[in-house]
Amino acid sequence: MADSKIFKLSDGLDVEKIGQAIQGWLREKKQLHTEVMQTNEGYLVQAKQEDSWKKVVGMDSAVQVQIFKAGEDQIMVNVGSGKWIDKAGAATIGMVAFAPLAVTAAIGAWNQKKLPEELFAFVEQFIMSGGKSVTVSMAASQSAHDGEIVCPNCKAINAEGAKFCASCGTKLGKECPNCHAQVGLNTKFCPNCGTDLNPKPKEMTCPDCQHVVSADTKFCPNCGHNFS
Repeated sequence: MADSKIFKLSDGLDVEKIGQAIQGWLREKKQLHTEVMQTNEGYLVQAKQEDSWKKVVGMDSAVQVQIFKAGEDQIMVNVGSGKWIDKAGAATIGMVAFAPLAVTAAIGAWNQKKLPEELFAFVEQFIMSGGKSVTVSMAASQSAHDGEIVCPNCKAINAEGAKFCASCGTKLGKECPNCHAQVGLNTKFCPNCGTDLNPKPKEMTCPDCQHVVSADTKFCPNCGHNFS
């Protein structure tokens, strides 16, 4: 049977945020290729080695973590293994029939009990901190690639389109000042109305005399400071 544990949620946390946090932990702490998806029962996170899994027959197994409500303010987290699930069909699946977590190609040589214990400890810490605790992010010294976005709070790398950071829970979006549409942090122009979301400031303050001048001023008219 899969390893399971029930957690009591703190205010502001839900199944979705826990799932995103687990995805970030598996990706950054364990360096695995991960996906999180909504199912009929809650959320499913699956993970496997990114580089070598396609090259060897039988390496389509994955670590699978299922998160679902177990009461009004409780969640159940199951950790097991199974065949990698196509994200396109995830919405139609219900409870995943987990196999015991074994030392397979999905998790390398990790001890069978080590991963669930570490993951449960992370979830407990994440909940106790109200979603603000973060593991040391492997992404902090990396730059985002196409299809990824860097969290402005903890610098973790998240998939493009994520609403909250999988590592610290920070909201990953901003609002267009013109039409109030919700857009991604890296968006330069609003896709709804075309507003420039990174406009240049019209004024700036001289660092020497604190005189306010036009943003295109080259020399401060009050003290002569060179802005170039």
